Amino acid sequence: MLDPPSRLEALKALLEPGQRLWILPHDYPDPDALASACALQLLLEKRFGIRAEIVFSGSVSRAENRELLRHIQAKWSKVPLVSPPRSKIDCFLVDTAPWATNVTLPGYLNPVAVIDHHNHHRRHIQRNLFLDIRSGAGATTTILYEYLKEAEVKIPRWLASVMAYAISSETLDLSRDFEKQDVCAYLDLAARADLRLIGKIRHAPLPRVYYARLQEALTNARLVDKLAFTHLDQIEQPEIVAEVADLLLRMEGLRWTFCTAYINGGMFVSIRSSARGARCSKLLRMAMGKKGSSGGHDSMAAGMMDMSGLDPRQKDDRRLQFIRALMKHIFKKGVDLTERLNEELEHLTYPPLPGEPQTAPENGGKPA
Repeated sequence: MLDPPSRLEALKALLEPGQRLWILPHDYPDPDALASACALQLLLEKRFGIRAEIVFSGSVSRAENRELLRHIQAKWSKVPLVSPPRSKIDCFLVDTAPWATNVTLPGYLNPVAVIDHHNHHRRHIQRNLFLDIRSGAGATTTILYEYLKEAEVKIPRWLASVMAYAISSETLDLSRDFEKQDVCAYLDLAARADLRLIGKIRHAPLPRVYYARLQEALTNARLVDKLAFTHLDQIEQPEIVAEVADLLLRMEGLRWTFCTAYINGGMFVSIRSSARGARCSKLLRMAMGKKGSSGGHDSMAAGMMDMSGLDPRQKDDRRLQFIRALMKHIFKKGVDLTERLNEELEHLTYPPLPGEPQTAPENGGKPA
């Protein structure tokens, strides 16, 4: 890994005066992705004189994230609203990578750099890019904080607030997957932050549909030993899936949780664990196999499984196959939960196909 001065020099080598440059977080960006993009935009302007544009696909739907976006003073755009250029545009990716499945890369974009804190499989990594991938870091925001500090760029109060909140959000208030650098960055940023602004973000008003989704998730939740899992039948935005997995993990006595949800012809999955050495990212990747892709960290991960072309029953078949595979990887060898698992899964009924009558679900399954 390059030392801080060398990283700044390597970045400088990628830039040219008057260059048009995009900063691309992942689709449906979370606080860490948005704060990282804003921090990189500030670094490029103040240190290198480059005015980069923050551009992303998808949308921001979670109440806290929408509130955060309202207070961002940096300019940003949505990819569909930007007219396709006649020539290629260089782009920096933050909190994601060009080989990841959670980012949309139009053909006119030319990735030149990746700054991220997620685990990436070695065979996917493109070595011809500027890479600063630190899978041990709790947040990509921490990495960008170190760039700003090394470059001696003053961080405005609004950005310090957003960055502090992002680190707190990504690490669950410094309770999971964090390092000493995350603590140092958070404490310095929090000391400069507008705490009232952070409070507004953290306690943003929740829409009514949030409670409907929450009710559905709790109704569908099932317990198997120290694991809880649930499913949302059809969602428009993926943020609620991770939020449900986090919420279930707070239940006393649980060590593992995951939530699945159908979205845009696929199935989104979010997994969480408080177990030491959980290897969530690896377990999810093994369970999905070639039918999907995933990424994440030791205690949390997310992925997308392809469901295109499947009817409702086939989708449920694939989902249940995935649940069985994931649980086999989660539970240690020698622990026989086959009978208990079958008992729980047999009560996950199929939704009726078009033209089929509605049937009342059988009693059974142990609600979480």
